[in-house]
Amino acid sequence: MSMETLTAEERAERRAARRAARKASKTEKEYTILYVDDEMPNLRGFKSTFRRLYNVYTALGPQEALEVVKKEKIDLIVTDHRMPHMSGVELLKDVFASHPNIKRMILSGFIKKADLYETIGDFGIHDFVTKPWDFENLNAIFQRILTTDADVKDFSKLG
Repeated sequence: MSMETLTAEERAERRAARRAARKASKTEKEYTILYVDDEMPNLRGFKSTFRRLYNVYTALGPQEALEVVKKEKIDLIVTDHRMPHMSGVELLKDVFASHPNIKRMILSGFIKKADLYETIGDFGIHDFVTKPWDFENLNAIFQRILTTDADVKDFSKLG
């Protein structure tokens, strides 16, 4: 039977069945990561690398990230540090104030030890990784943070 001989209702039912089958065939991802950066190429690269393993949201800057956190269930927020209008540390401090159960991490090429020390007494972060990052290393860190009761790191021992 061709699509032309089906009623509009039958065509709609078939489309709905195909969508449901496609959705059911996709593996449900257990964790959701929000990646925040002020550079679009970094956002695209991160998402294309990790979207098969995690539900990945991206935000072009801190303000967009705060909106995503309000609307979505986020397990881990990973942020660049040096961004216009608000640093990664400031963003994570704001996220901690409203959503203390979201795990927090900085992924940045530029951060001062003093900025990391600031997180110790205030709210803490679960890890810090420098750019450029390595997939295997970064994914291992994500797994540790997401699948254990990972403590926040004490960056006072950096020296």
